[in-house]
Amino acid sequence: MKKTYIYLVLILLSFPLFNLNAQDRNVVWVHGLGEDEGLWEHYETIFTQERQMDAHRKSYYTGHGIENASARVISSVNYVLGSDATNSQNIAIGHSMGGLIIRDIDREESGNEMFGGIITVNSPNYGAAIANSIENGSVESVSLDACNKLSAGPLNQALPLPWVILGNLTNDVLCNLLIDLDPVQDLIGYSEALEDLSVSSTKINEINNYSTSTPRISIWSAEDSPSHWHLASSFYSDCENDTELVDDINTARNAYKAYYDYNIGKAIANSWNPFLSALYFNRAAQWKKGYDWIDDSESIWNSLIKTTRLEYYTYSYWDYRCIYVWNEFDDGTKQIAPPPDECEWQWVYVTTTSTVSVSYPSDGLLPEYTQKLEGIPGGNIYKVTGANHMEVTNMSNSSQGDITRTRFDQIWDRQLGDFFRTNKRD
Repeated sequence: MKKTYIYLVLILLSFPLFNLNAQDRNVVWVHGLGEDEGLWEHYETIFTQERQMDAHRKSYYTGHGIENASARVISSVNYVLGSDATNSQNIAIGHSMGGLIIRDIDREESGNEMFGGIITVNSPNYGAAIANSIENGSVESVSLDACNKLSAGPLNQALPLPWVILGNLTNDVLCNLLIDLDPVQDLIGYSEALEDLSVSSTKINEINNYSTSTPRISIWSAEDSPSHWHLASSFYSDCENDTELVDDINTARNAYKAYYDYNIGKAIANSWNPFLSALYFNRAAQWKKGYDWIDDSESIWNSLIKTTRLEYYTYSYWDYRCIYVWNEFDDGTKQIAPPPDECEWQWVYVTTTSTVSVSYPSDGLLPEYTQKLEGIPGGNIYKVTGANHMEVTNMSNSSQGDITRTRFDQIWDRQLGDFFRTNKRD
């Protein structure tokens, strides 16, 4: 009888745990700057069907910056979830600026947390350097330089401008492809968001200076080269094909190179006529500006998003050094001993700090170092290979498979007791 009573007590005590596991967990999918609720539809649909999740996707106006967007998300979650808005089992997933929004909510709602755990996906956790490049005029200067160089060949060849390279791709469309990207135009159009997302902004520092115990996971991606054209292609084709523009731009590069070769050939063939030869050599030089720009465009773009930065590196080593001998006098003064006793050669252990230039992969918009949250366990950082900033939100058409889904499945299937483990539906 006593043993039966003990079993009954254990069953009753464990009932809340069984009930919790059986209950759908609230998952709030948050989009970034200029995006809407459709952004996360692919994965929200999959995991709502496969996992014990009660998903919520809403549109939030993001143009007034992080704090304003955070308030809108808080209001929406309160409205939709009601008393469940502060359920300690709630998960928030934020893409790009959305990751900063949910981190800001974690800070603002301290003591009354809405989310028991947060997942940032390709977020500018330490700022987006492209915002700084817009603010200081670098993006506009790069675009103007591109247009000048891509127009130089057709202009000198007496071709009409804009010069049609193929289909809808003209020299002026090509030179503005990067500045016309939605994230760039959104930043240009929304001054408050531009200020908040800049590296070392007040808001970025405020978020990162807040110490939290909330479980966090960071998903980041690295796009294949040329990352900037893969990124542009995802916007151009609405994420369905991240290689379409890559192929077109290779065709454009070959067209510029063909005109360059043609004019070089004409210059050599007319070497007997200095005037004609110089004319063709000049035309060749103008076409070369165009294909040189296309060849250099990834490096130029990387300079705007700052994939390379200077970092401090501290290291130690043994060094054989001459240690000076000092003579001390009665009045307390010191003087280096004169030759031949001015120093003693000794092995000393030296620690020094220097700056080194470090290059990072990127998603075409954000370098690795800003996508990855610092101060979290290494096992809480997940990499998505071959995906750009937008493609990571829907890799269903990727030739290498849906890696983002695989990473989410790995998160949901974490070990028993882990906060992010999410049960499958029966």
